[in-house]
Amino acid sequence: MRLAVADLPSPVLAEPRIIASGTDGAWHDFFAVLRGAGIAAAPDIEDLPHALTFLSALPSASRRRVERALDEDENGIVAPRLLKPLAPDSKILLTEGSLALSRSNDQRPAKMVVGFSKFASALADPGSEIRLPEPDARYDVEAALAAVLGRGGNRLGAAASARSIVGFTLMAEITDRDMFETEARTNNSLFAKNCPDLSPLGPSIWIAGAGELDPATEVTLSVNGTVRQRFAVSDFAHSVGDATKAWSRVVLDPGDMVALGAAISHPRSGNEVDSPIALAPGDRIEVACAAIGVLKASVAGGR
Repeated sequence: MRLAVADLPSPVLAEPRIIASGTDGAWHDFFAVLRGAGIAAAPDIEDLPHALTFLSALPSASRRRVERALDEDENGIVAPRLLKPLAPDSKILLTEGSLALSRSNDQRPAKMVVGFSKFASALADPGSEIRLPEPDARYDVEAALAAVLGRGGNRLGAAASARSIVGFTLMAEITDRDMFETEARTNNSLFAKNCPDLSPLGPSIWIAGAGELDPATEVTLSVNGTVRQRFAVSDFAHSVGDATKAWSRVVLDPGDMVALGAAISHPRSGNEVDSPIALAPGDRIEVACAAIGVLKASVAGGR
């Protein structure tokens, strides 16, 4: 099952809607399907965090029932315009290596989980045309896999951290490199990592627990049709569960995300973890994962 946020106004309130697809890949209004199928304990509040919390509590048999209801629903949505699958007050916590990477294969991954936060305002919708805030500045991109939380908590143990994960999505993490190098003198990267509407997220959330993520799952980043980064879940210096446990030192809420990417991938024969990848006006970006889909974006201007 995949969950997404769509620009699909309801009959009464012009608000984004939560949509879902089952095994057939067709999109449907998620909460309408739940109501029509009489799914018990369906949430009263129809937003993304409540949908994720609901799915996080479902046993596998009940999840399959929801998927069957989606497949049987006849009110499909044709070509919905997808939005970033993140609530306005949610946050993303990204794990990175011990150093800001200007080259990839000679950097040591951090022995402890370290990183930075991104606000919802820094994320862009899938398919967006990205506008670089300062045309003369240097910008670059890295692929990231984001674990989506269906349960919150503080200082979670290993088992609770794993149970808190309800799905996964993709991000093209874009950085203002000139600002990053200026901020690095103060051990900060808040401004460089949070330029508004700069880092695409999506296209949807693959609903799966931490134990359902195959270590062989690969993520690729392509720029202008050429693969520039390729890494597998098994390449991460920290597991998704360990990163979530570490980040739970801060308060985590349903809908928050913990992301890992190329910056903490172990080099191995056959993978490509050059990081970061410079961007220029006119570039086309694709982050892909077979289980999730393809996140596309482009940089405005240029050739």
